[in-house]
Amino acid sequence: MRIYSSRVLAALVPALICVSGSAQAQVSQFLKPVSLTSQSFTSSSYYADESGGQSVTAGAATQSAGSCGSCQNTCECIGNWRDNTQVWFGADAYKSIGDAAQPLRSATGFMNSAGVVSGFNTGFRLGQSRVRGQIGASYGIYDLKGRDTASPSSSEQQTFVTFGFSKRSDILHDDRISWGLVYDQFFGHQWGLFGNEVYLSQVRGIMGYALNECNEIGVWGTFHANNDASVVNVGPIRASNQANVYWRHNYEFGGSTMAYVGGVDRADIGNWLVGVLAQAPLNDSLSIYSNTTFAFPGSKTGNVGSNELEWNLGLGLMYSFGGKAVSPSVSGQQGLPLLPVANNGSMLITN
Repeated sequence: MRIYSSRVLAALVPALICVSGSAQAQVSQFLKPVSLTSQSFTSSSYYADESGGQSVTAGAATQSAGSCGSCQNTCECIGNWRDNTQVWFGADAYKSIGDAAQPLRSATGFMNSAGVVSGFNTGFRLGQSRVRGQIGASYGIYDLKGRDTASPSSSEQQTFVTFGFSKRSDILHDDRISWGLVYDQFFGHQWGLFGNEVYLSQVRGIMGYALNECNEIGVWGTFHANNDASVVNVGPIRASNQANVYWRHNYEFGGSTMAYVGGVDRADIGNWLVGVLAQAPLNDSLSIYSNTTFAFPGSKTGNVGSNELEWNLGLGLMYSFGGKAVSPSVSGQQGLPLLPVANNGSMLITN
């Protein structure tokens, strides 16, 4: 009997993307392994040997050598924490409530911050569970030439830390549910017009349902965990409480977009918001990422509305150590963190 290697089988996985009806079932039936030689077989664990080996999902072969980088972007191996680590570097610009002065003035509505940001995000296993841990952080420097207000010669610095746990869907094996829950921590140095020191945190969660290999719908939101009353000229501030619905789409070339719309707590300065996250692979390891958020206030047009408008724009390059830049389906690459590290768009600030 002819034996197909797992590398050949893995190369056929992209053919499943967006295949519908009976054709998909026939392809899936064809891909079932008929026998195994010189390979160990596992049916009890979804996860790879994170000490350096690789595996595929339950019912497939476990390979003894290499890691996810060696089975290319199409394999369904999990790999170790290194394989599931991403780093990025890019440009970032935002406007927040910190760019307004109290009482509201005619010029402050045009103030904003721009700079550069870098960070990492990694996923790691939690026993034999489908649920995985994740941890990541970013560091950004804004207003490199300072500002014409407080501390004019100092740049603004931001640090975001995100940690929690999540579970990806696996639509190619009829697991359609994804969810995640993380804790976001923000440290701001020389933040806003008056150079405040800021310490804020929030809880962020997401739940999605994969309709097919290309589309997922779901909800995500945030809830503030503390208030910071130490800031001057803005008043006590906190993270906004958000509630959003989203649509995630995966493209044939392995890129993805996630568009969302939602609202914030009635006590917040905002009213409703829209945003888009996107990633486009350049090869197996390198991709372009972008994030866009606009939060529109309920206040009237003019001094009040322009000062309360919040937005965030980010664009850069992301590198995947495990060669997981290409997404084979809307479920994404198994093992990677589900939720991105927080930023000025996912953590909006209100007073």
